[in-house]
Amino acid sequence: MKKRLRILLGCFAAAVLLPILVIAADVAWFLTQPVQPPEPSLVTIAPGTGFIRIASDLEERRIIRRSSYFVALARYKEVQGRVHAGDYRFEHPARPAEVLRRLVEGDVVRYAFTVPEGLTLWDIGTRLEREGFGRAEVFLGLARDVELLSRLGIEGPSLEGYLFPETYLLERGDAERRLINAMVREFRRRALPEWRQAAADLGLDLHQWVTLASIVQAEAGSDAEMPVIAAVFHNRLRLGMRLQADPTVIYGVEDYQGRITRRHLRDPHAYNTYVIAGLPPGPIANPGAAALKATAFPSADDYLYFVSRGDGSHVFSRTLEEHNRAVRRYILTPRNSSP
Repeated sequence: MKKRLRILLGCFAAAVLLPILVIAADVAWFLTQPVQPPEPSLVTIAPGTGFIRIASDLEERRIIRRSSYFVALARYKEVQGRVHAGDYRFEHPARPAEVLRRLVEGDVVRYAFTVPEGLTLWDIGTRLEREGFGRAEVFLGLARDVELLSRLGIEGPSLEGYLFPETYLLERGDAERRLINAMVREFRRRALPEWRQAAADLGLDLHQWVTLASIVQAEAGSDAEMPVIAAVFHNRLRLGMRLQADPTVIYGVEDYQGRITRRHLRDPHAYNTYVIAGLPPGPIANPGAAALKATAFPSADDYLYFVSRGDGSHVFSRTLEEHNRAVRRYILTPRNSSP
């Protein structure tokens, strides 16, 4: 009887322990054996995706072996709600804990996003959306958000002028705030203290300096001409002449179709330097380092006028008579006329 009981107990223990041992061995195998994806995989995790869905996708791509174990691992580590959205590239062998670590740390793929000199807020937002990094509407809203402007220490109604043109590394989707913070940081890094002091010595505070630099950026056909163009505008400001810069007219025109008309020149909007005296209320674009430096260190020339040759370069004049001769020679349309 005792012998039979021992046999029954042994069978029962085997029946209970064997599955546990099998599962334990399977879990140990799952945790310790790296998985080699069959091919490089780009996994996109959208904001708000549930962890079970994420685990299932990883198993389907053969980046992990068991999604249920992966979910259990995340719950054990209490990180299932801390996964960062974005694109993840998997191509090398990795254990589940390493895959999970990358998701939690946000080890996402970052892509180059280039902002050329002279783009406006609208241009940048449109490019951001077109290249799949975010939404133009969100970007523009943040760029005009009063609280964000205050936190960043920016004067004026928007970030126009303070978003430094450069190539940035961004994650796909919801990159608007990250881009803005990075661009403002880069502006503060690149707008050197000695440049700011030189601009102040010329009578320009930070906002006025950036505003004038944005006009220089928009007018110049090359970096080499920027100090001379800056000198023209400084000379005009000193003499009380209107800047009469075409790009300032364009900035305030909603129906601009590629050609400035006399009606545009007479339009009394706040940025039209054919109508207003002095500088407009803020930048008309986002200038690069060359324009900022040229505006702080203009050439010593006494020119008051310039006109485009039509090839990206300009003819500079000291008198209105000289300027009118240059206009007759080079100007093709009212759009090309410059101060």
